[in-house]
Amino acid sequence: MAGKGGDKELPQRFRGESRAATSPSASPVAPVLSSGEVTTPSVRSGNGLGTSLPDARGGGRAGSAGAVRERPRAASAAPLTEDEVTEWIGTAGKSPEAAPGVTPDAEPESASWLGAGLAALIVIPALVIGSLTVGAVRHFTGTRAGSPPSAAPARHEAAIRGQAAAWVAQQVGGGVAVSCDRVMCAALEARGLPARDLLVLGPFSRDPRSSAVVVETGAVRALFGTSLDRAWAPAVLASFGSGSAGITVRVVASHGAVAYQTALAGDMAAARAAGARLLADRRISVQTSARAQLTEGLVDLRLLSALTALSRDQRVSVVGFGNVGPGVSAGVPLRYADLTPTSQDSQAVRSALNRLDTRIRPVRTVPVVLPDGQAVLRVEFTVPSPLGLSGS
Repeated sequence: MAGKGGDKELPQRFRGESRAATSPSASPVAPVLSSGEVTTPSVRSGNGLGTSLPDARGGGRAGSAGAVRERPRAASAAPLTEDEVTEWIGTAGKSPEAAPGVTPDAEPESASWLGAGLAALIVIPALVIGSLTVGAVRHFTGTRAGSPPSAAPARHEAAIRGQAAAWVAQQVGGGVAVSCDRVMCAALEARGLPARDLLVLGPFSRDPRSSAVVVETGAVRALFGTSLDRAWAPAVLASFGSGSAGITVRVVASHGAVAYQTALAGDMAAARAAGARLLADRRISVQTSARAQLTEGLVDLRLLSALTALSRDQRVSVVGFGNVGPGVSAGVPLRYADLTPTSQDSQAVRSALNRLDTRIRPVRTVPVVLPDGQAVLRVEFTVPSPLGLSGS
């Protein structure tokens, strides 16, 4: 629309012009360039409008629009002043339309670079601190919640060693030589076995043939491999645990596995004959399950001799025979008998057994309650069962 004074065009008004007009040095109307373009507001100018800047030669003619757009990029190489940063922070969260004195087309690239830099300075340290915090929490929580990795296996091995040591101290007869590694021998000595009966096995020690029982631990297996069970200790008296922590108590065959099996077969034949005589004794009653054990020759010859001698003083009722120890080999003689006194009390049975010869005297006679609730008197002998008794 034409003005009153002629057909001169009215100047265009841009956003932010009202703020720029408050500056005394700003002109109320943006001057029209000769090319028909108008200047745009500059963030770095003192007012809100892009004024004509003199060039190096003192010319007062305004530059082109492209020159005006390049000035903010050229100025971004210089350090920002405190007022410029404050102005940018105040307008960073607003849209280009809402920012006073800044048009969308004239948003400086330095503002975007500065915003990304500040965001990186905030986010990166936060991520680093967060990851360090999570790592520290996991570290300290894991350390407090659990024990060191090697503590649990060590406790497990110590528990199995304790079970084996307790069994050997109770079941192995006095004066019987026992071969073991250094740690196991120390555990056995702590439970009452005399040091003179313990043969410590090591890299430079002799083999366990001079002993009657060998406690096979992981250290002993490392020394002898499978030669113990194949050549020198074929029969298992008891076993505890499994794997590398497992412990096996074995009978030592001083003359080799073949000689041991030959002697065992001879004693089983003698036990079948003694069992038949015991079954024919009218003063001894044997339950059905125990009768089969007698006829097969599975009972220790010492026990058979003790029962035969006991029947001379009183009537005897045998409930069953068995062995004390988990994992015992099938061919090991049964060395305890559960009795039910019929006419005499337990004290009379103990007194009669204590008068027997030491070769056939039981190591202990104790009351036991069977799983079915029946109360019996257990007559028990130690390990190992001596071989070669058939000749005597």
